[in-house]
Amino acid sequence: MSKAITKPRLADAVEDAVRNLPNSATPAEVAKRVVTDPAISPALKPVSRWASETLQGITAAGAAQLLQITGFAKSIVIAAGWFGATWNADDVSTVSTTVITIAGLAYAWYGRETTTRPLA
Repeated sequence: MSKAITKPRLADAVEDAVRNLPNSATPAEVAKRVVTDPAISPALKPVSRWASETLQGITAAGAAQLLQITGFAKSIVIAAGWFGATWNADDVSTVSTTVITIAGLAYAWYGRETTTRPLA
């Protein structure tokens, strides 16, 4: 993961770019130096949508709701009954949906708070 571009990091990259170019350098040359600076360029490379923690978390939360709608948790209770477990299907469904939703939303929040790059 690359580090976020902060004002001090960007200012340092611009200063280095300007310092190492001749006085006749164009703004385009300065910009090219800034965006290719090793402190800046990794943070400019977009992350794919599938690698985004935010989108992964949102997907997990949405999947939990689909599991609730389709009755998947109740199917698990039926299968567990084959092995002698006696669970309340509604309780398992509610708890599993809640836990997966909260975990997915927490992961999405974490992904948003720690992001350093734009989505591709």
